[in-house]
Formats: sequence, structure tokens, C-alpha cells
Amino acid sequence: MRAAIRRGLTTTTTALAGIALAMVPASAQADDGLVSQAARVAKYQAYLATKAAQGDEQAKETAQGFSALSSAQKTRFLDLLEDRALMAKLLDAGESPAVAGITRSELAGGDVVVERESTGGGDEASPNSTAALRASGYRDMWASYSYTDKFLGVKVSRVTVRTNYQVKGKDTTKVYPGSASHYLYVPGCSFSHSPVKEWISSPPADNAQSETVWTASCWGSSWDERERVWGDYRGFVGGYLKDE
Repeated sequence: MRAAIRRGLTTTTTALAGIALAMVPASAQADDGLVSQAARVAKYQAYLATKAAQGDEQAKETAQGFSALSSAQKTRFLDLLEDRALMAKLLDAGESPAVAGITRSELAGGDVVVERESTGGGDEASPNSTAALRASGYRDMWASYSYTDKFLGVKVSRVTVRTNYQVKGKDTTKVYPGSASHYLYVPGCSFSHSPVKEWISSPPADNAQSETVWTASCWGSSWDERERVWGDYRGFVGGYLKDE
């Protein structure tokens, strides 16, 4: 969701009401913004239901989490989605370097939790490995970096990039195709990404690297952020998510 915020914060005043207008029924928009909270909530629930009906399993989980909130919490949740100053803080947090494990930060009095998860290790289920390769000392590995935003405990957005590779001893000997995945539940916004690139960095780092460039489309504007992860014989080594 960080990539879906930056330009709207800095380059256009018309985008300031983008999320609000996306979630407000047309009749209410014509009524000088006097929106029934029940209609506002129903609008967002219908949005999630459409995603779930298309086979989006995470949308089902998010819809269940949103439905479990109290009426006051639902209103707070939607207010948070529309808070541009909050979105700026989420974006800044997203540009911090990744570290191993799970790190969390809180915003909006603890109502918003930002989780960065960096992990990796041996890939015992790798389709590229064979008994002969393992007997020769080759091991398949993986490392990933994910960034998740939760509003009132409900998952709203996540981006992930993963690298898959082979090592022998401390040397990275081969890098396999990487992968990228995401979800984003903010009406009017969407993500797509470039083909994932992968390579082995030069010694002595000798890391398997994978990266993708996310393109965010939001309220008529689009822009890019690069996400990268790298690993070696130990698993995860580093990663980042930052503006192009």
C-alpha cells in the first residue's frame, strides 16, 4: 500500500479524497458528503465480497476480520484508510532496511501495525534437488521479504518477494526463478509487478538475489517501487522496499 500513496501525497490535491470517494455511494457524494456510516461499511464489505467471489482467499479472511469489528471499529477502520498523513508514515516505514525475523511498529495509537517479515532456510521440497546432488553436498535454499499492514488487527495489504537458490558449502552455485506476490484491499488502488529478476552477486558477497518492481495504480495515477531480497548459505541476508 505504500506504493499506492506517494504521488497522491505530493503531486495532486484531487487525490486527497480518492479513497473516500471510492467508498462513498454516488447518492451520498451528491449529498455534500453526509454519508451514512452503515452504507459506507456496506460498500466496503461488498468490495471485499467481490474479491472473495473471484477466489481471493485472503479477501475472505480480511472480510471476516472486518465483519468481526464493532460498529465503531468499522468506522475507525475506514477512517484510517482515508487518513493521508497516516499513509505517508506507512510509506516511510516501508523504506527502512529489512532485518532477519519479524519486526513490528505501531501507528495511529496502536490501531495500525506494520509487520516486516524476513526469513529463509533450507528448501527440502525443492523440485530442483536430487538425491545425487544432496549426496554431493549441494543444498537448495530460499529467502523472502514481506511487508504487511494491519488495521485494527485486520490485514489490508502485503507485498512479498522470494529468491530460490542452490549452495555448496558457503558458495552460492545457482539461482532459480524467484517469485513475487501481493494483496491490497483499498478501493480504487491496485498493484502489478514486473517479471522477477534473479542473479548471483559478485564474490565475496556471493548472494542469490531476486527483485521485482511494483507498479501501483491509484485514483488515476501510477508509480513504482522496487523490492529486493537476497540470501546465502545461511538463508536470509537482506532486503528492501523503496522508491524507484
